[in-house]
Amino acid sequence: MRYKNLLLAFCMFASSAVFAQTPTVKPIADGNEKFLGCAWSNGQNTNFQNYWNQITPENGGKWGSVEGTRNVMNWSDMDASYALAKKYNMLFKAHTLIWGAQQPSWIASLDTASQRKEIEQWFSLQAARYPDMAYIDVVNEPLHNAPNGMVPWGTTVKNVDYAKALGGTGKTGWDWIIKSFRMARKYFPNSKLIINEYSVINSSNTTQNYIKIIKLLQAEGLIDGIGEQAHAFTTAGTSATVLKANLDALGATGLPIYLTEVDIDGATDLIQLNEMKRVFPVFWKHPAVKGITMWGFRVGLWRNDQKAYLINSNGTERPAMKWLRAFVNDTLVNTKSITVSASDGSTAISTKGAFLNMVASVLPANTTIPNVTWTVAPTALATIDATGKLTALANGTVTVTATAWDGSGIKGTASIIISNQTTGISEKALAEKITVFPNPAVNGNFTISGIENIERIELVNMIGEKVITYDNLNQPSINIQVNVPEGIYIVNLSDGKQSVIKKIVIK
Repeated sequence: MRYKNLLLAFCMFASSAVFAQTPTVKPIADGNEKFLGCAWSNGQNTNFQNYWNQITPENGGKWGSVEGTRNVMNWSDMDASYALAKKYNMLFKAHTLIWGAQQPSWIASLDTASQRKEIEQWFSLQAARYPDMAYIDVVNEPLHNAPNGMVPWGTTVKNVDYAKALGGTGKTGWDWIIKSFRMARKYFPNSKLIINEYSVINSSNTTQNYIKIIKLLQAEGLIDGIGEQAHAFTTAGTSATVLKANLDALGATGLPIYLTEVDIDGATDLIQLNEMKRVFPVFWKHPAVKGITMWGFRVGLWRNDQKAYLINSNGTERPAMKWLRAFVNDTLVNTKSITVSASDGSTAISTKGAFLNMVASVLPANTTIPNVTWTVAPTALATIDATGKLTALANGTVTVTATAWDGSGIKGTASIIISNQTTGISEKALAEKITVFPNPAVNGNFTISGIENIERIELVNMIGEKVITYDNLNQPSINIQVNVPEGIYIVNLSDGKQSVIKKIVIK
């Protein structure tokens, strides 16, 4: 009787929570036969409905979060995520009923009968409050983190043993799991019941052990789907071949597979994009996989240190998110061409240590991933950073290359001349060290200064005819007088290795 009034209140909430379904946005997988969802928390809430059509409360549905103090229920996160699912017509999945971690600590002090009563109450309260849950993770991590007194990986502390209240190992070795699913079928007859585990598809041995449990549940018709978390620590370094082979083995049970807690780490945008492109298609294209749930997508998610978020803190989408949307919707547009140039149109760097900002014009304009990787050769002559900043190190000509990120293989190149101000006349000209004055020159009289290293000077008219030539110069300046028709002339200056031109008007 102690929960009679609460149960009535829960039923009233559940009834009022069935809002008119108002999907005003189109999430990524809208209209697809497979769902693409995400774990929800307050930190992940912003524009959640713009991306996902399935929702799982990250921590808010775990027993230890809801009933950390015995008989004091905190449903706030479950309520909020359930209401969001109702409002935007998302599939809702509870996570999780039975687990060895994040369970109430107080249950350890109870006897077996009292533990069983509390488990039944936990199931019944949730069933009354949330009648429209599409999926439920009934048992979470039975192989790695069971509520049977085991010491899970990464800790030296034993889990609470309340599995004995569900029958313990029993005849099958997994009676507590079978009993959990029997109870779930009783309390949640309209929900699809799922078992959930991690580090399965990276190991054929673990996959086969998992299948043994699954078949026990199948024998009684208690299970509706197989959950595999597919966290980055499972998929990273595991070949696509191995991932697919183990998915095939799970799919051979005849049950649908749900990748329930997917994340893709990304120390850099390119690393994350490449891993997303490698792993996600294996999951999405597999015929047995019926849905994928990302385990957070904004900064603050559980693998924040590994940069698994898909949205930056400023709200911009990382390339992996842009690719994900295009891939799921079959709208990927790859790079067709890249043109490389300096932002100011320059083709030379005039001073050692100076720099140019290189830009890559990627076509078509609607390329999904227009990002490029910058390289320069020879590297002894210049460096270039990830933004395209080219810095001169030594004289010569370098080739700057921009390579598309999207795997199209498209590259664009540009040649940049690097010369040294102390010896190269090209740099002197650009730095206005070489001057021709007056300009215009009256009666063919003018002076050229700043020519300490110049060996030859030629005056050429506009049809390419040499008017006068000076060789073997070794002087800082020279006075010139020529008798030529009025017009524009070219002054060619050479140090024997390089040349530069100046224009002069003669009146």
